[in-house]
Amino acid sequence: MRGMPTNKKQEAPLLPVYLIVGEDALKRDAVMKRLRARLSALGDLSFNADEFNGETALGGDVVAACNTVPFASPVRLVEVRAADKLKKADAEALLAYLASPFASTVLALVTDKLAKNTRLYKAMAALGKTAIIDCAPLKRYELPKTVRSLAVGHGVTITEGAANKLIELVGEN
Repeated sequence: MRGMPTNKKQEAPLLPVYLIVGEDALKRDAVMKRLRARLSALGDLSFNADEFNGETALGGDVVAACNTVPFASPVRLVEVRAADKLKKADAEALLAYLASPFASTVLALVTDKLAKNTRLYKAMAALGKTAIIDCAPLKRYELPKTVRSLAVGHGVTITEGAANKLIELVGEN
């Protein structure tokens, strides 16, 4: 796990594996966007990124992608979406990989839910607190402030009443 490159802007070293879990798809996508941007700043991801779907991915293929040496970059990214849908044998292959992850690869397991009592979740938790990124949805009372800050990010200002009305009309997702 040592030797992972760091970015000057972000002092925390990259971990070899992340579990991005939670029902808030917007948060999950934002986390992956930030991770991709951070890795892109280190090197070209066009040759050094692989994406898998947990419903169809084979554990051996994911592990092989993780163990591939990056080309013209110090790091590569392997993303597994719907990681909770991996078949047992394929999840076992990942568990074996987690025991000794390849130093120049960042494996991102992305899922909307993964029970904390599963072996995969426990293995991720053993890597440290920062290995698991919680993307749980916001509470109802947190939404107006978030909607207002999102609006500002798009160059629009709205009142708290307007944010509440928008949430009422659109829903909490």
